[in-house]
Amino acid sequence: MDRVHLIICLLGACVNVCECEPAMFGEVSSPQYPQPYPANIQKQWDLEVPQGYQLQLTFNHLDIESSPDCYYDSVTVVSDKKVLGKFCGQNSTDKFHPGDKPILAPGNRLQLVFLTDDSNHESHLGFTAFFQAVDIDECSSSSVENGPPCSQICLNTLGSYLCACYHGYTLRWDTVQIVNINRMQ
Repeated sequence: MDRVHLIICLLGACVNVCECEPAMFGEVSSPQYPQPYPANIQKQWDLEVPQGYQLQLTFNHLDIESSPDCYYDSVTVVSDKKVLGKFCGQNSTDKFHPGDKPILAPGNRLQLVFLTDDSNHESHLGFTAFFQAVDIDECSSSSVENGPPCSQICLNTLGSYLCACYHGYTLRWDTVQIVNINRMQ
């Protein structure tokens, strides 16, 4: 009996102390899913994937009371205080239902905010969603603000990039340092 208590205490302490690397993927669901969700709740999830990746969220199932502008019950997807979507409804033909289209965050973090009131007279199941890390193509022109990161050849790698040169050229020392700094972050 004492051993079980000791193990539980150790596991609890380990979880509280652990500063783990963010997950590459995961799943999140509304309270009590797949049972109907309760009334009058506000729940928030802070999702994060490792630095150098974007977070992609896909709703596997969404059944939230439908209302104009999702006024009564909703799940809201937020990135850096910007609302990427506010969703409710039961099927993909509903105006505020995300369907099966993934939501791609501009960075590696997202917040989900689930709000319900007490006006729901029917049972709704809520939602379940899958999130995953998606590699950022640092070499593409759409992801680079100040032009290409490399002067000649940019090689996209998982979580970073490498600069290379055409035959007969050499890489400048400051460019090598920038790549190494990016890899350490």
